[in-house]
Amino acid sequence: MFNGERWAAGFIGSCGAHAEAGLEALKALVPIIAEIPGTLKGTATARALERMIRKGIQAAPESGGLSDPGMEYAVRIIFLLVKKGYFIHAPALISAIELRLDQERGILRVTVESAFPVEASFPTDLKRALAGRPGPYKTAVKEIKVRVHLVPELLGGYRVRIGNEIVDVSLRTQLYKLGRDLQVPPSRGSASQGTRAGGGFSW
Repeated sequence: MFNGERWAAGFIGSCGAHAEAGLEALKALVPIIAEIPGTLKGTATARALERMIRKGIQAAPESGGLSDPGMEYAVRIIFLLVKKGYFIHAPALISAIELRLDQERGILRVTVESAFPVEASFPTDLKRALAGRPGPYKTAVKEIKVRVHLVPELLGGYRVRIGNEIVDVSLRTQLYKLGRDLQVPPSRGSASQGTRAGGGFSW
């Protein structure tokens, strides 16, 4: 079973001072590899993919080549993910690595998803509101980074991700909860189950 936190810890430990560069390399490589058709699994596939990645990197001068330690570590962990059949979890691994690095550096990332554009002052106001809030990390929060994304599917309201905590007050979620509550089946013995109390006949 894939354990994102364990893999993230192993990756950061292997990269050492190059962990941030390794993360950026992973962010660049994973979306490209994800477009390859077929199942990315097994040692033979991992080796073939590794050769393809290394060849592609060497042919692209702007990538910095394999002399970049971060890129080398990214290639190695991609090899392991494919070998063990875990490449499907690569996006989750990237998130786990990013979260762990943020924890070490005291960075709190806040992602806001809104159905409509927010006011220009919203990110600043949100930072101010979170400034006095206890951080989710053992390390004190030193910096708050806010990103805002438009997600029309939310219909209204917003969804906020604070570190690994999610606050969802979107209209879509509220409607879903309302619909779920309205579909609660009646308890046994209630009159709505088919026989009217005392009447002896079915509805």
